[in-house]
Formats: sequence, structure tokens, C-alpha cells
Amino acid sequence: GGIDAKLIAVPHEKLSPLYKDVQEYTDLPPLLISQVEHFFSHYKDLEPGKWVKISGWEGADVAKAEVLKAIEAAKK
Repeated sequence: GGIDAKLIAVPHEKLSPLYKDVQEYTDLPPLLISQVEHFFSHYKDLEPGKWVKISGWEGADVAKAEVLKAIEAAKK
């Protein structure tokens, strides 16, 4: 249990030019953001005793810091 961050990533423009202008989650279509939030709100519904609380969205700077924190934790 406990808090665990979820990160959204998109392919580099060399792999998919569709996302070349996406730098922040706010650059994604609002419908996609709603679909992602709905998924993470309900993906544990069928697991007894488990629940999810979404506390909000953060920007790319926070996501990068989460990745660096995970890398450091993996080194230990």
C-alpha cells in the first residue's frame, strides 16, 4: 500500500510525430486525460481491500524527479 506515482510518457517525435508538440500532460487532448484518470480511478476495483485516491496531476518536472528518485532507490 501507500502512495505511488503514475507517469504518462509519449514516444519521441522520431518514433511518432503525433506527439511532437507534447511537453506537458496539459498538451494532451482533454478527453485522453479524462480517460487516463478514469482508468487509474477504477483499475483496482476488483481487488478486495484495495482502493485508489487520485490527488491530482503534476507537470513534467515532477515526473522527471520521480524517475530520478526511482533510479536512486534501485541503486540501494
